[in-house]
Amino acid sequence: LRTDVIPSFPMNLIKSSKWKILFLGYCGVILYVSSLSLKELPDGPALVSDKILHLGEYGLFGILAWGAFVVRKGVFPWGLVALGAWFGIIDECWQDWIGKSRSADVWDAAADAVGSLLGVMFAQLFWNKR
Repeated sequence: LRTDVIPSFPMNLIKSSKWKILFLGYCGVILYVSSLSLKELPDGPALVSDKILHLGEYGLFGILAWGAFVVRKGVFPWGLVALGAWFGIIDECWQDWIGKSRSADVWDAAADAVGSLLGVMFAQLFWNKR
């Protein structure tokens, strides 16, 4: 039996799929938490601005997006930053549309975009992809 003619299954497809599932699941968690009323949310520390929470939330978004969509290091993936900014705007619109004593805030969307940028930058600098 000749093994050179049998196609091999690309293992990077499996790894990539895991990251895509994590990324999409995280997007769902963001939208779920955004649909909760303020009463349903746990009280955060009073010393931490909600903008810092948005930075962290979308920083993780950027890292997961990197894992899901970047194949190799090289050119900076500005598209992932744009995806994070776009999703942050959608998230804010979702909060406003759902109601439940939540409203859209342009500064939250800005913090989401910056968090996405920082997450993608972090992954670009410290994640070894070939």
